[in-house]
Amino acid sequence: MVDAVTGNPQAGGASKGKRFAAGVIDLILIPIVLGLVVGLLLVAAPDAVRSVILVLVNVLWLIVRDAFFSPGRKMVGLRLISLKGDKVTIGQAVIRNILLVVPFVLVIGYIVEIVALVSKGARVADGWAKTQVVEK
Repeated sequence: MVDAVTGNPQAGGASKGKRFAAGVIDLILIPIVLGLVVGLLLVAAPDAVRSVILVLVNVLWLIVRDAFFSPGRKMVGLRLISLKGDKVTIGQAVIRNILLVVPFVLVIGYIVEIVALVSKGARVADGWAKTQVVEK
């Protein structure tokens, strides 16, 4: 939560349950829908082209989700802010999602982030990007 007087984030951040629910929406459901729509639009494209475009769409989705709008966080009453309480920059959004977009560490990145979220209540990359998820 954000301190009403200073506007700075308060310690504790958002609940694990709400973060998990937002993650299911933003990191599973929406990418599946995006993949289906883009995949259908590119059905006649060569496999390599379609694969590259699908990866780019999902990477862009992660950045848009963190820098501009997250339906999952909106639905459960959460928001992403910098540790100073400001809006997250595009640079912070990129850093925050680096473990999820680098192809060779994608699976490991998701596992690391899930374990960190379950055990500590925050993602590893939140520390790198100096961000946190808080309740509205």
